[in-house]
Amino acid sequence: MPRVRSRIHDIVLPPFDPLNSRAAELRAAGHQVISLGQAVPFFAPPPAAIEAARRAVDRPEVHRYVTDPGLPGLRDALAARLPGSITRDDLLITAGGNHAFTLVLTTIVDAGDEVVLHAPYFTNHHGAIVAAGAAPVEAPVADRKMFAVRWSDLEPHLTPRTKAVVLCNPSNPTGAPVDARDGEQIVGELARRGIFVISDETYMHFAYEGGHWSAASVDGWRENVIVIGTFSKSFGMMGWRVGFVQADAAICAEAVKVQDAMIICAPAISQMAGEAAVRDAWTYAESFHAELRARRRILSEALAAIPRVHWVPTRGGLFAFARVDGCTDSTALARDLLEDAHIVTIPGAAFGPSGEGHLRISYGYANQADLTEAMGRLQEFLARSGSEGAEERISRRENP
Repeated sequence: MPRVRSRIHDIVLPPFDPLNSRAAELRAAGHQVISLGQAVPFFAPPPAAIEAARRAVDRPEVHRYVTDPGLPGLRDALAARLPGSITRDDLLITAGGNHAFTLVLTTIVDAGDEVVLHAPYFTNHHGAIVAAGAAPVEAPVADRKMFAVRWSDLEPHLTPRTKAVVLCNPSNPTGAPVDARDGEQIVGELARRGIFVISDETYMHFAYEGGHWSAASVDGWRENVIVIGTFSKSFGMMGWRVGFVQADAAICAEAVKVQDAMIICAPAISQMAGEAAVRDAWTYAESFHAELRARRRILSEALAAIPRVHWVPTRGGLFAFARVDGCTDSTALARDLLEDAHIVTIPGAAFGPSGEGHLRISYGYANQADLTEAMGRLQEFLARSGSEGAEERISRRENP
């Protein structure tokens, strides 16, 4: 029987879907499950995007393919918003951020190239690198409190085979932004070595203190910087599947060949809605910052009251990356929390070996009351688990 390529066979899917599927089963059985899993915002798309989509339905072109790089109007609107003094030729519209990242890798890496990830890393980045035939190289950050990435974290992991370094800014899963001074040093040092920087700026509109620094704001960024963006988080358009690549026009001209082979073009109606969002609601997410800060404060105070859990709030994203004392199997811990306390969290091990012993806890979707309830359950669970063994917990769960 024919077999898939070994590197694809070896990719491990992230635990998001299995955890969410089990949560749905528990809800169907009558349990009140609180999801602190997926890092998505609670708000719907801006009214301008919804209205544009309604109007688009009556336009004949919405039911056809559009130009491969994306609608010119959307690319022009983005070019006016993004740093780097760009034009539409420096942009490709993609079917979300993950597609943008895979598109870039397929364009720039050869089999055997190495791609460095500051870690903990976004799990989908790792899988996409493997799928592209490159080798992911984990570069654990030395700062285990705020998880800030610095040049000193990356430099020891560079080799003659390094083709690119991925920056996740702000980071998923930690929420840590890249400091402007550190980012400029990283981009400059890598440019001198002829190494690409792939800057995933999915959470660019969720930098709460100090604003967002983009790798494309560095003078000479075109030499080695490629920025990934998405409308999923900024505009609450997760299901619309629209994102973008920002790179020098010469790179975009090559990447569009891959785009055509992959998907031809991003969904037309999503691009039309996205154009309205970019033009009329670019800072839309910022109107929800006060609520998100309030949720972050509730989470911070609640976690500080749990002796075994440690988290210093970072300045971005929609989540906490909390260390749990004594945890050597975060996958089992997340599973037990779901089964016993009916809370969905994401195990830190999903974000690489340096994430083990942590849980990613999202405050982007759950409201303040649910966050408070979930933290109470977490505290009770950890208090119980500290006084009973794993075998006893498993027995109690299987024989209620």
